[in-house]
Formats: sequence, structure tokens, C-alpha cells
Amino acid sequence: MTRKRFVISAPRSGLNWVRFCTEYFYGQRTAGKTSLISESEDVGEAFIRSHDPLSWTRKRKEGQWQAIDPKEAEGGRVALVLRDPLETFVRMSKKRLHRFGCYAGNIRFYSLAAASEKNVFYYDELVSSPDVMMRLFTLLDMEPVEGKESPTLESLRAQWDEAGAKSRAMYDTKQAVGGGSKTKDAPFDFKFHQRSLTDAQVMKVWRYLKRTLSPEEFALLAHFDPPTDIPKSTLWQRLTDWI
Repeated sequence: MTRKRFVISAPRSGLNWVRFCTEYFYGQRTAGKTSLISESEDVGEAFIRSHDPLSWTRKRKEGQWQAIDPKEAEGGRVALVLRDPLETFVRMSKKRLHRFGCYAGNIRFYSLAAASEKNVFYYDELVSSPDVMMRLFTLLDMEPVEGKESPTLESLRAQWDEAGAKSRAMYDTKQAVGGGSKTKDAPFDFKFHQRSLTDAQVMKVWRYLKRTLSPEEFALLAHFDPPTDIPKSTLWQRLTDWI
């Protein structure tokens, strides 16, 4: 029995880059809008993906927002991709907490997933380091299609800049309606969007995550340097945070 592979991430958190690299280096199609490989090409799909597997913001049975029972990951492999929550709050959630629930839900799914192997990957590292992308490939343990060979770290490093340029150009074309990439002139500015937040909005995001996640789950966000002092939410804050 083939072990299932899952890649979980909120929208605009690097999944398009993971998809592009998977198709570029392995020749396997990934679910979603056509990247390099169209649905008409019968090459299977590399992994199952979802923006909200626990349906904390949307209820879908299939597609990119599909619900996934964490028990389905038993014996499989799970990669959780996390972007800075403040960036996601602006870029994906439009500064609305009710649209942000999938971010915490993804972390909860990762916590509950009965996978034999799982790991967290951070957006800023995935887009800047071929070594980190190689670790994600190693975790997923994918097979290349006939005619391709599994990438080595050396080959990944050698083709990294070229693949990145092609991916960014493709992303701008496909996401033109939504304005494309906002950081194409500074692709490694990982705090670009959150500069539009007020201090109150920043603390609202961190309060929500602190009260929603377990200490172990919240610890996965240490990479993003959360405030050291996040006071407990008052009842009034819980009510008004959703406005």
C-alpha cells in the first residue's frame, strides 16, 4: 500500500513554489491550477494538499480547501508549511480574523496527524534555501516519473535561481487578477505586508494564536519571534477581535 503524502498550508504561504519545484524536478503533477503539468497528462499526483484540512474556515469535501481526517495520515508523511502569521493575516485574511482560522487549524491538524514522518517547513526558508527544499523532498520521499532522476542537493542548488525566476514569472501571470506578487522587487523581504498593521492588530493575531493553540503547537511559531508577553484575552477582546 502506497503511503499517503500531505502538504498543508494556508493560502499564499509558499505552496505554489513547492508545487512548481515538485513538477520541475520530479515530473509529477500536483493538485490545483495547472503549474507545469496539465491535468491531461496522466502522471498521477505527487501529494494531497489542503489549505484547511479541519474546515475551520471553509467546509469542502474536495479541492484545495478539502477536509482531511488526521487519521488518514496514519503511516504517511505530512509537511506543514508556515508563513509568518502576521504576513498571512494581511496577505490571505485581508486583516479579518474570521478568515484566519485555517492558519491555526493547520497547526492543529499537524499536531493530530498520525503520520509516520512529519515536519514543519517555514516559508522564508523554503523560498531562499535549496537545502530546506531538499529536506522537504526527502520527507515526502517522492518518485520521479520515467525519464527523470531524483534531484540531488547539488543539482537542486545548481538550478535553484533559474527555477525561482521561472516560478515567479509564472506566478505573476496566473495571479494577475489578484495583483500578482507584491514583493517581486524584494522577494526576500519577509515582513513586507505586516508593516501595514497597527500594534493593536499585531497583538490581536498573537492573542488569538496563543489562546487557540496548545503550548506545544504555539512553540512551532517561535521561528517568527512572537512577543514575549502576550496577555490573556479579555471577554471584550474575544468579542471585538472578530470585527
